[in-house]
Amino acid sequence: MRRALGLILLALGVFAVAGAVLLPTYVYPRLAKVPLDQDSTSVLEGTASKVLAVTDKGAGPVTEIRKDAKLTATARVQANFARPEMRADTDYAVWLLAVQVKDDDDGTVVSASKRQVCFDRRTAEGYDPRGDADPKCTKESSYVTELKDKADKDGEKPPEQNIYQSQPGLNFKFPFGTEQKDYQVYDDNTGKAVTARFTGTEEVNGIETYKFVQTIGDTKLETKSVPGSLVGLTDPTVDADLYYRGINTMWVEPVTGVQVKQQQQQHQELRPATGAPTVVFDGTLAYNGETIAKMVDQINENKGKLEFLSSTGPLWLGIGGGVLIVGAVYLLARRRPAAPPAPPARRRVPVGAGR
Repeated sequence: MRRALGLILLALGVFAVAGAVLLPTYVYPRLAKVPLDQDSTSVLEGTASKVLAVTDKGAGPVTEIRKDAKLTATARVQANFARPEMRADTDYAVWLLAVQVKDDDDGTVVSASKRQVCFDRRTAEGYDPRGDADPKCTKESSYVTELKDKADKDGEKPPEQNIYQSQPGLNFKFPFGTEQKDYQVYDDNTGKAVTARFTGTEEVNGIETYKFVQTIGDTKLETKSVPGSLVGLTDPTVDADLYYRGINTMWVEPVTGVQVKQQQQQHQELRPATGAPTVVFDGTLAYNGETIAKMVDQINENKGKLEFLSSTGPLWLGIGGGVLIVGAVYLLARRRPAAPPAPPARRRVPVGAGR
């Protein structure tokens, strides 16, 4: 009975230790992926001391610099299942991000952008072919959308065109198991990966987060043809360089890599060849309370599962398995108690013998 119990405990202990090894090394890497089926909306709110707005009330477009405007930015992320990369067993996802910024006062759209990126579901890195002979993502899966310089007809909005390009660095989130180190994060405005430096930990809505700050220095984005009056000149139109600088701050829950909170400080100005620069945007936008609450709910739903697979599960299985194996070895190695010696055989003497 003791031997049978020892063998059972030994088998259970080995199984538990194997589970402690397999959970973080095999199961966790296969389950710690962003979902393919993505459709979410984030809202950022804030103010701008100056913002460029273009309106058209029937008499042609009118350009103006608005002051102290309250703004709302709506960012929607959707999965694009039309792309061949979107398979059930894939390690890559293709998501489309559309952002629209409105002036709360009258609903005027002051800026809009759209981009699509193919990225790694585990690391959140935008795919960069770098000469790979077997690309994981096709060329058409990653692009940014721009407006053409001129409309096809007067009075119409210039058509959009997709500029196919990779978007290196982290996209949409940080990796699972975010570390206290610097990361390269894709910046929409410059179209490049820019260092986001780890600056410490901070609690947001009861969630312990890692704080990262990404600083983008003065950068020329493009040369635009603008009304001379916009930059203080009398010419009907002039060429002016658009410069941008900004500070993006991200509060990241490290287990899931979800950005619990985000804040964007941006400054843009037009610099003509002659004359002073004109500020066309200077403001700060941040996740509103509802968006932060949604991020917290998402973290609470997934953090425990990920921690079990990567840390708590292997720890308890390892401890439990070790205890079971020790108990099994004890039972199997312990000798059975020796049987008591048999009583000496009594010699029978025949009746009458010795007489």
